[in-house]
Amino acid sequence: MLNKNSIQPLYKQLMDIITGQLKNGTYKPGEKIPTEPELAELYQVSRITVRRTVEELCTQGYLVKHQGKGTFVKSPMIFRKFESQKNMSFSESCRQSGRVPGSHVLAFCRKSSDSLTSDFLQLAPDEEVFFLERLLLADGIPIIDVHTWLPVRLFPDFDPKAVENGSFFEYLKSAYSYSIADSSRSTVSVTTASADMAQTLSLAPGDPVMILDSYMQSPDGAPLYISREYIAGSRYTISF
Repeated sequence: MLNKNSIQPLYKQLMDIITGQLKNGTYKPGEKIPTEPELAELYQVSRITVRRTVEELCTQGYLVKHQGKGTFVKSPMIFRKFESQKNMSFSESCRQSGRVPGSHVLAFCRKSSDSLTSDFLQLAPDEEVFFLERLLLADGIPIIDVHTWLPVRLFPDFDPKAVENGSFFEYLKSAYSYSIADSSRSTVSVTTASADMAQTLSLAPGDPVMILDSYMQSPDGAPLYISREYIAGSRYTISF
């Protein structure tokens, strides 16, 4: 408990207690901590003391507030590197960050191509694409909502079940013998989470979201597919 006779301010004592709990696993990454009134009652201090403690821990990167949802333990950011010789997959970046990767198929359908897909993929006017939406997770925490467009001509009999909690790249390699060229390019932009996007990624509306558009080619330069990743900005970092 807190020592009210100590020269150390109460909020700093409470900070030490909570950071100790974060380090020993009492509160795990992505987990919601008790509310300010609950903490005030638990440690017999004022809500002003608790509020300052929480604000300091948010500033230091230990906690993050989600409006209307509460205060959560901030997950360590996943680092993913893109370079000319080798682009790191999501699964690989998770493992190197000490996290367990996972994926869940949210949607899969066959549809007509549009201007977004037909130009790069060099599709005929009547060609169709498979649209695949997956949610990528680290330790069960949503990180990326990825949309992928694949020409039906190049990926006949694509099985979405094969990428449910499985590697998309490994499936393409094993099922279709495709590999990705070093010349494949990606672009990054930034937006804020819409209501639907926030729900999918377990964010608050308005939270920062990165958009990573990738145009994948085979080693001979032929276009393979397009992907658009909506990335929870507070949980992920990218290096080029």
